Amino acid sequence: MTEERSESDSEGSSSDESMASATISSEEEDEEEEEEGHVVAKSVDSGKAHMDRSKGVSSKPSNAEIMALNETALLFKSNLFKLQVDELLAETLVAPNTKETRGLDAALKQIRDVLLSLKPVSEMPVDAASKVVRKLGRECDGLLSIPFPDPAPPAGMSIKLGFRPPSLVNVAGSYALGMAARTRSGFNVDVIAQMPSELFQERDHLNMRYFYKRAFYISMLFNGLKRSAISESFDMTVDCLRNDLRLPVVTLRPRSDIRQLAKLNCTVRIVPTIASDTLSLHRMGAGRNSIRPSFLIEGASDEDELPATPQYNAALSADALVVTHMSYLFETTSVCADFARAAALLRIWHGQRSMRGRKIGDQKLSGGRINGFVLTMVLAWL
Repeated sequence: MTEERSESDSEGSSSDESMASATISSEEEDEEEEEEGHVVAKSVDSGKAHMDRSKGVSSKPSNAEIMALNETALLFKSNLFKLQVDELLAETLVAPNTKETRGLDAALKQIRDVLLSLKPVSEMPVDAASKVVRKLGRECDGLLSIPFPDPAPPAGMSIKLGFRPPSLVNVAGSYALGMAARTRSGFNVDVIAQMPSELFQERDHLNMRYFYKRAFYISMLFNGLKRSAISESFDMTVDCLRNDLRLPVVTLRPRSDIRQLAKLNCTVRIVPTIASDTLSLHRMGAGRNSIRPSFLIEGASDEDELPATPQYNAALSADALVVTHMSYLFETTSVCADFARAAALLRIWHGQRSMRGRKIGDQKLSGGRINGFVLTMVLAWL
């Protein structure tokens, strides 16, 4: 009996030990599973953190990125072509208010301050105005004569030439719109100087009167800039806008010793303009006559049928509509984000097709009436 009891006790103790070991092992397994789960949770959290750190790779594409992908597929038809266009624009586009153009922007502000501070000159006959220009030119090594177009004012012509500081001085053209493109000959920066309306009379659109007053105004602008500190940084000349002798402009090219400006290879042009309401635009239509026969030929009659003068009228109207055109282009640029890039590409194409004209010696030959401004306006109308 004693032996049987001991055997049963031993069997019970062994069963208790096995149950205890099973309980311990299950607890260890649970602990291991908890540790593994904790490790997995950590790895997931670290993976999320890694994905958060690399949102550019793991996050969903934005609307702008989706639109860019669609444009590449629909418009460019080739990723390589789009890359080439982007690289071309990155190399050629010149934008204002950047580190590269800091010196140019400062010079433009200085030019504006000089033009607005010029002293007025009272109205006087042509002969007296020529003497004033000659005197100022000798003092500053500037212009000695007024760049009148052909034909020059006839003797005894009843016209008064005067000068007032510009009523408006602004940067205009492709540079102001952010679509200026570098070419082999550089790029232009246009500065408009709006002539005050009180310098003109109602019928100054007739018989070259407007262009005579404009030529005197250019002379005063040139000599005024020549007397200022601007002449230390720029070489100044008088050129013709679109090779039209009726439209002289002051051109300023950076001197080679001014490195920050010279490396841009730019030309600043001072372009006189008038407000759109200074003269009656309806009198300057393509079918109207603005040069009377008696002005060109002594004794000719003005009562016969007068031929139209469309080129003369267009040149005058262009001066009156500069601000209007610029406002339209600014509005188009604000509505269409890629308009400036498209216009820059069009200007580059225009320059590569040798449509800007060419030089033979010191003479620049016209490349036609199609220029960057005309192409930009056509693109805006589309």
